[in-house]
Amino acid sequence: MPFFRSSHLYTRLRDKIPTSLQWQQGDSAAKGDPRKSVKWIDGLRGIASFLVVLTHLARAWDYDLFSPRDTEDATPRILQWPILRIPWQGRVGVTIFAFLTGYVCALKPIKQSRSGDKGAALTTVAKSAFRRPPRLILPATIALLISWVVAQFGGFIVANRSDCWWCRYAAPELEDSFWKEVVRLGGNFLSTWTTGYMAYDDHQWALLPLLMSSMLVYIMLVATVFMRFKYRMLVYVGMMLYFHQDAAKNTETFQLQAIYGMLLSDLSYDTTLKTWVQEHRYLRKAITFPLAILGLLIASYPGENPEWATWSNVMFKAATYIFPPDVNIGKRYTAIGVDMIILAIYLSPTTKDVLANRLLLWLGKQSFAVYLIHGTMLRVVLCWMLYGITGQPWDGPEGATDDIRDDWLPLRSPWVVGVSIPIWIGLVYACATAWTAYVDTFCARMTAKIEKAVFVRNEGEKESLPLPATSIPMQTA
Repeated sequence: MPFFRSSHLYTRLRDKIPTSLQWQQGDSAAKGDPRKSVKWIDGLRGIASFLVVLTHLARAWDYDLFSPRDTEDATPRILQWPILRIPWQGRVGVTIFAFLTGYVCALKPIKQSRSGDKGAALTTVAKSAFRRPPRLILPATIALLISWVVAQFGGFIVANRSDCWWCRYAAPELEDSFWKEVVRLGGNFLSTWTTGYMAYDDHQWALLPLLMSSMLVYIMLVATVFMRFKYRMLVYVGMMLYFHQDAAKNTETFQLQAIYGMLLSDLSYDTTLKTWVQEHRYLRKAITFPLAILGLLIASYPGENPEWATWSNVMFKAATYIFPPDVNIGKRYTAIGVDMIILAIYLSPTTKDVLANRLLLWLGKQSFAVYLIHGTMLRVVLCWMLYGITGQPWDGPEGATDDIRDDWLPLRSPWVVGVSIPIWIGLVYACATAWTAYVDTFCARMTAKIEKAVFVRNEGEKESLPLPATSIPMQTA
């Protein structure tokens, strides 16, 4: 009888307590827990990576899309209209990546902290901070080596001879000896992670600020782990205001977005916001729809010649009162617009479900691989498709960069361009899928081995499982 009574009491407590505390503790088995409902993040990541590819295609062969019209007196093309111009003019994809870095890196430590397990939260931060550099550096270095080898075999010659100014700018030209190229390889590895410069693949410039942003997130997590929720919110807002007024390069794209990601990650465990979203369906829609449209309009600010259109000229003049002097106005407006769009998504369960469809999840899975390989494939494979593999006929001097010249290799006919670009995009994603399956898995195993060798294990502690095989280090905390 005593055993029955104690068992009955245990059953009642077991059935009652979780129903009242699941959300507060961030129970990963609970319905609606953020760690079980972040598929929309992967879908958003997939869109961001695809936008990066489209942006570089426009930058290479239709740079006028970065302006609100081709010339000051021309009629705008449809793809230059507000909102419709966003995929072609850049900036949005990398800004989203920075937000995702803050959101996902903070998700598990905040869950543990809110549940009262501060020690586990600090342990997670320590291990995540250790894993982050190799999970970024290892695959990026492999991509660097591939680009370097391609360069040694003359893979970039066509790009350097093409009429595409950006391909010529971003494609490396070889030194006059192999030894100098070896030295240059080592120098480029160092500069990638110290200054952000990489001659063999220009797109790796964003990896250093993304790495630094993740470290900012870990420092913030340690600094706020013992704070109450409302005071953490004040810290997030204060840091965002600080980075908004900071005129340093790219703070609006990386640091501000990382903190914003932390703020929304912390809010995802708050019962008050969750209840409001569920109970105020029509009011929520009345807020999210205008918020998303306004965010899209703001993010449409042209990267070039904003004074050529009335709508962008108004934004250009207003920037004097909104932003610090001597900043990149386009990136500043993009940061605000992206934040508004993400907030609208965050408050809309329907939009989250749309972002969690299979296609976008698959694109998100390949996103980091796409980011690493598409630049080299653009300046090699796509240039071969659009200009010919041999780069002939060619009578000009090698290494010429004078844009006044009129004897660059001409682009092939429009139908060739129209067929080649979709095929090339398919090739990029096919190669990215292979990269995710093999290269990224290898990098994950190597990181796990380094962690096992370096970290101190307590007596009786079980060996941790290997890192998940994912090509998106911004996702792996």
